[in-house]
Amino acid sequence: MVVDANVLYSIELTDLLLTFAAHRLVRVHWSPAILDEVRRNLAKRVDLAPDAIAYRVDRMNRAVPGALDEAPEALVAAMQINEHDRHVLALAVHVEADCIVTFNLRDFPASACEPYGVEALDPDSFAVAVAESDPSRAYAALSDIARRRTRPPMTVRELLDRLEVVLPNFVSQVREGLPDPA
Repeated sequence: MVVDANVLYSIELTDLLLTFAAHRLVRVHWSPAILDEVRRNLAKRVDLAPDAIAYRVDRMNRAVPGALDEAPEALVAAMQINEHDRHVLALAVHVEADCIVTFNLRDFPASACEPYGVEALDPDSFAVAVAESDPSRAYAALSDIARRRTRPPMTVRELLDRLEVVLPNFVSQVREGLPDPA
């Protein structure tokens, strides 16, 4: 899966995708151009210093060795979509990814993606598919995220509350499988 820059803005969503990758539920890919866009977008936030943004991107690359790749320029130029998004589709073709996870589905029409065996999915649909493919490992990934959150401490249920804004169907599906709290 190639993850578009707009998906990597939210720390909760980024953490979820990287933890899915750590649990070998997905293969995550991004390019220098995608990470540059992430940096530019995060730099607009007044609460994030440049050092924090650099640290975050560095930690992403360390967390998923092999995620960083780049499509050849000739392949980028051959993509029949908006010039600003060509590099994303070209990366998906280059790494033989089956999908691009993005909030901007209209930028990746099926007519441009299907010839390469690539599908554009919104993050919620993607997370639902991951959870359906292996519910116990998906829940284990959520547990790992909650366990790592120490400032402030967070339970899986609290993590789901935060993710619900961007992943309502995924959260609903996970909650259906949770035991009632005691």
